[in-house]
Amino acid sequence: SSGINAEWPLRPGGQNNSDANTPEVIRSLEEVNTKVDKMLGKHPKTQLVLKRLGELNTYTDPNFIMKYDPAKFIQEAYVSDSYTRIQNACQDLKKIDELKGVVNPPNLKNVPELEKKLGPVTLKCLEIHDEGEVVNSQISELVSKYNDIINTLSEQFVQWDALLRQAEEYYRKDDHPVTY
Repeated sequence: SSGINAEWPLRPGGQNNSDANTPEVIRSLEEVNTKVDKMLGKHPKTQLVLKRLGELNTYTDPNFIMKYDPAKFIQEAYVSDSYTRIQNACQDLKKIDELKGVVNPPNLKNVPELEKKLGPVTLKCLEIHDEGEVVNSQISELVSKYNDIINTLSEQFVQWDALLRQAEEYYRKDDHPVTY
């Protein structure tokens, strides 16, 4: 315990150990300071950091952090981003005001009377639609039968053409002149 106290000029309580060791400790600290300065002088990036050490310390200062509150930045970003949305909403509101004249009560005052007339017309449209579907299916069936008849005739003509060619070839083999 006495070896540790002999190396340090101050005790943990702040009392001097001895005045004789103080210059030696100061000399040791100066040597360490010189060695650290030499080591730091060799590295340019470290020199740049040391030059800006004061500025970097201000960033960790609580007053600086309170001055630039993150919530304030978020609020400002929200407000600036809201500007475009507010402009679009304003344009939409102007369009709605312009279109109010199209759907106003004077144009719609006869709706209950017209609704009574519209019911039978709607029923008639449904009947016509159903009849149209029936006619459409009948036309589809007719076109299908027509296509079947055309296909049958085409096949028959192909068969007759083949028979005629065979007959012509047979007739030519016997050296008979072809007459029409």
